[in-house]
Amino acid sequence: MKLTKTQKKFVKKNIRKKSLRDISKNLNIPLEDLGIHIKETWGKEKFNDLESPRDILRPQSIKYNKKLVFVFLAFLVFVCYLNSLGNDFVSDDIPIISANPQINNISYIFGPLIFNIRNTVIFLTNKLFGLDPMYFRLPNILLHLGVSYLLFILAAELVSETVGLITAIVFAVHPLAVEAVAWISGGPYVFTAFLILLMLYFYLKNKKLLSLLMFFASVNILIHSAPLGLLPFAFETSRGTLKKNWKRTVPYIVVIASIIPISITLAKQRAESLHLEHYQEKTLMSPLLQIPTAVGEYLKLMFFPKDLTLYHTEISFSPVSFSLHFFVFMCVVLLLFFLYKKSRPLIFWPLLFLIALSATLTPFGISWIVAERYSYFASAGIFVLVAWTMEKTIKKLSKENYPKALYLSLAIIIIPLSIRTIVRNRDWRSHDTLWIATAKFSPSSPQNHNNLGDYYGRHKQYEKAIEEFKKAIELKPGYADAYHNLANVYGETGDIENAIENYQNAIKYNQNLWQSYQNLGAIYFNSGDKEKAKKYLKKALELNPENKNLKGIVDTL
Repeated sequence: MKLTKTQKKFVKKNIRKKSLRDISKNLNIPLEDLGIHIKETWGKEKFNDLESPRDILRPQSIKYNKKLVFVFLAFLVFVCYLNSLGNDFVSDDIPIISANPQINNISYIFGPLIFNIRNTVIFLTNKLFGLDPMYFRLPNILLHLGVSYLLFILAAELVSETVGLITAIVFAVHPLAVEAVAWISGGPYVFTAFLILLMLYFYLKNKKLLSLLMFFASVNILIHSAPLGLLPFAFETSRGTLKKNWKRTVPYIVVIASIIPISITLAKQRAESLHLEHYQEKTLMSPLLQIPTAVGEYLKLMFFPKDLTLYHTEISFSPVSFSLHFFVFMCVVLLLFFLYKKSRPLIFWPLLFLIALSATLTPFGISWIVAERYSYFASAGIFVLVAWTMEKTIKKLSKENYPKALYLSLAIIIIPLSIRTIVRNRDWRSHDTLWIATAKFSPSSPQNHNNLGDYYGRHKQYEKAIEEFKKAIELKPGYADAYHNLANVYGETGDIENAIENYQNAIKYNQNLWQSYQNLGAIYFNSGDKEKAKKYLKKALELNPENKNLKGIVDTL
């Protein structure tokens, strides 16, 4: 069936804006007729260059069995993360899980809004298996598999099956994901990514209620995942259907707007906590400096995942470094404009990258400038563009041997990334391995020098411990925790005078550090000065009234 003049005009106007399937639906004509018209009008070469978010009107070079893809992804995830299962609780895992009595209470399952799925998993895991870190880490790994598979499904649906496969494989084995997957405390980022992908999947299937429920559940786990509710808006924009379908995006905007007051309250609490407990000054950072720097660093870690560390303190703001970061950021901006004009459906993926990072790019100093766990979901947007580029390049260079060239390229990618992931898992094995590994790439981190001091102190290497604590204080004057830990080492070595001096410095900079009051009380008690001992122990009990041991000691004085 030949197209009418009006239909031909519609095709010419929308060929770069809408998918071929959408155009055929709008015109109420078969896809085959649309394809014939484009071939006759533009020629076969132009026709083959056309990209569509759901269909490319030519036979796929390779079709993939979804069950086999899932099995292969499961194999990759299992191989990459098997050596992480025996890792200990580390860093924030201690206060959040192993030393947190609240995980025994049913009230723990509720989040800032209502029901928190991840907290429920932690609560049930503790009840079923006790405090075994393997069982707390396993949900992260299983959900990472789920995220990888959902990426395959969505990218296959919106771009092509080959792009979906490449994206899922790269995501499954990439070492940048280790902080979110192998570290138990990184779990919220994996949980929210899984729920947001389900939100998008149900949105595409027009299951509105399920889609909204997934979004709401995600926000209740990690409130700064709220901007991801803009993804339906971004999706409709990429398809050129926003004018038609804008009403579908409104409920997500309403949810975002409704939690803004809660977000502001939590942000204020976070800023106060960082100031009181982590001695971070309340400062604002220029978005013009922060955003290009963060985007540039994240892209560097995606393409060159070498300098992986818990504390990204070595970011340079020198004119040369900032110029490079700004150049990379402008390339991302120009890419958005280019895709909008030339291949609009693909614009969804860089938008996903930016939206997923947006909540961590605020100038209020309540998050790290760069943290690997922040980029867990955002990286998917970049990986889709990489996969799309790979597919087009391999097809052009290896037309007859396309499948072999594709699989060889995937092997070249999978092997080094998997090895780096396995090695990175070993960094998270224990406190000792984590702090030693972090020291390699974060030499100016006061937190890590404090952690190294703790490491050397536990291994009775007191001179090195003192050196590390002093370095932490040098890097962050007023670092009360480092003063307290330095005093502990002096106490263990019998240098009581220096121990007292550093405990006094600790409570000078953090008047809520009850452990320093307690230890001062113990020193004065052992020296026979019961009045001073009682004074400091009572203050410690005042700050920590739930401590039964302290109460018993104070009652006996």
